[in-house]
Amino acid sequence: MGRADERHPARRSPTVPGELQKPGGEELVIPVKVLAAGRKVAPEYTAFLPSNLRKIQHKVTRIVLLGAGASFGSIDASPSTPPLGDQLFDALASHGGLAATLPDDLKSTFRANFEAGMADFYEYADGDVMRFQRELAHYLATFTPGPDNVYVRLIRELGINRFIFCSLNYDLLFELSAAMLGHNTAYTSEHSTGFVRLLKPHGSSNFWPYMPGVTIRNSTIKRSGRADIQAPIRPLSQMDTLEKCVTEDSVAPAIAMYAEGKPVKISPDYVEAQQRMWAESVGRASRICVVGARIHLPDTHIWTPLTACSADLFYFGLESDREAFERWGEVSKKKNAYFVEADFSTAVPMISRRMK
Repeated sequence: MGRADERHPARRSPTVPGELQKPGGEELVIPVKVLAAGRKVAPEYTAFLPSNLRKIQHKVTRIVLLGAGASFGSIDASPSTPPLGDQLFDALASHGGLAATLPDDLKSTFRANFEAGMADFYEYADGDVMRFQRELAHYLATFTPGPDNVYVRLIRELGINRFIFCSLNYDLLFELSAAMLGHNTAYTSEHSTGFVRLLKPHGSSNFWPYMPGVTIRNSTIKRSGRADIQAPIRPLSQMDTLEKCVTEDSVAPAIAMYAEGKPVKISPDYVEAQQRMWAESVGRASRICVVGARIHLPDTHIWTPLTACSADLFYFGLESDREAFERWGEVSKKKNAYFVEADFSTAVPMISRRMK
């Protein structure tokens, strides 16, 4: 393990690859416009074959992992930036909804540790988490970046060609920031001209099951084993996401339960594919920057690949993060991982220098 500091530097659309099939088995990609709430969105969804994309195959060399601290520290967002985990429950409950009606002892557990609260809630609700997940997704989808948001600065500084970005967050701040710069977003590790690559291994507020011709209303779907619903995913725009969260009453988007192990009850196949692409990309990377992501080894789908990889790794965090980083260093025995004390805003130029 090592330490680095500044003096000694050690079309606005997410796409869904591989979910829909034409007759004959040809893979389709569905692009969906992602624009900020209040902006006009064309209601068109155009299908086209991946062969029509100008794909460039090349070795992945650079990855940026973004955690909750990145969104919290992204500065310019409306109505604010998203809260960190220790403030998330009260922020969610302040909007009313199911969180505000929970028993006081369960609220206290959520406030002390959201993951423990979510595990207890699962038992309290007898496995029926659809409404809670839907309301959490709605809350997090409301956040909209301004022109000075740090995500905008990050994407502008690094560009979209050489990097795979990975976000552990359910919010849409990264995608909306990319759209502000005129970039498409593709939820894949495969390079395609004109698309910024973004993996979301914990799911996303806009990852909604695509079930044409199927209507589920006034239903309770719970304790169905690994998946309560297994369906292809069609990412939605911010406005469509917010509308869906309000109008649906029985289904939720594909976001992991914010609990130990991050179980996914909606379309786990899709989210686990995101996790596989993350692990494969980390294995091919030569440099990785981690920003605003708490080291949490029980999330093995994130930290096992990072522990095993040979890439130079730069961890950007606050002084309060240093102890956990050093403990991870003792466990991982990595000799080329470096702690850089910086918040998200001040980290952007440092990331750029280390990634060149």
